[in-house]
Amino acid sequence: MRKNAPQVTLQDSMMSACSLEQKSFQDRSVRKSRNADVSGVIEVEFGKYLIKAGILSGNCVARAFPKPPAKTQAMIADAVGETPALAIEALKEILEKRDRKRSGQRRLEGNSGTLVPSEREYAEALRQIRLTPAQVTMLKALTIAGKDGLTIGHLSQAAGYKSREASIKVFKKVGLLIAEYLELDLPEAGSAQNDGAAQVLAFSHIESDDEPATWIMHQELRDAVRSVL
Repeated sequence: MRKNAPQVTLQDSMMSACSLEQKSFQDRSVRKSRNADVSGVIEVEFGKYLIKAGILSGNCVARAFPKPPAKTQAMIADAVGETPALAIEALKEILEKRDRKRSGQRRLEGNSGTLVPSEREYAEALRQIRLTPAQVTMLKALTIAGKDGLTIGHLSQAAGYKSREASIKVFKKVGLLIAEYLELDLPEAGSAQNDGAAQVLAFSHIESDDEPATWIMHQELRDAVRSVL
């Protein structure tokens, strides 16, 4: 007895066709748009984004990319409109909604009062900012340490620094780069060693007055480091 063939409705066919068409549009490479007539491309800076708009395959398209000096030019979002200008306005609304949603989902870290970005935000920032080998080593070392954290001395040893002050400066630079990329408001400095930039990455924990403080990386950043670095 022959098995019944699966039934395909007209709605399923339409949805499949629309999905393929949407995927085809999304898969168009940035290289193709770069090979288009450059004179017809509009570039607009919008916050941390660089918007490029023009006519592509008969469509008025606007696309958002990380603003230089980001490492890559991966597309973040796109929109279409009747004109390139309208496509840009539509894209701005999408980006504003994206940023509002992200800001609202950030976790309040009780130890430092810092609003901690999500793993997705951290991962995006790590893919775009330029880190030195020493900074990557520090991030990986704190990730491996987990909830136990590391003292400044151990962090310095991991990165190969003899000076604790030098290692702190290098480490805080990572926090500044992430804060600038994600447009974070830096928390107020708690001390010379644990200021707002450092709190973007970790919080300081003091077990007792007789022991040195440890830095414990935010869980969201630990997960991002594991997936990106």
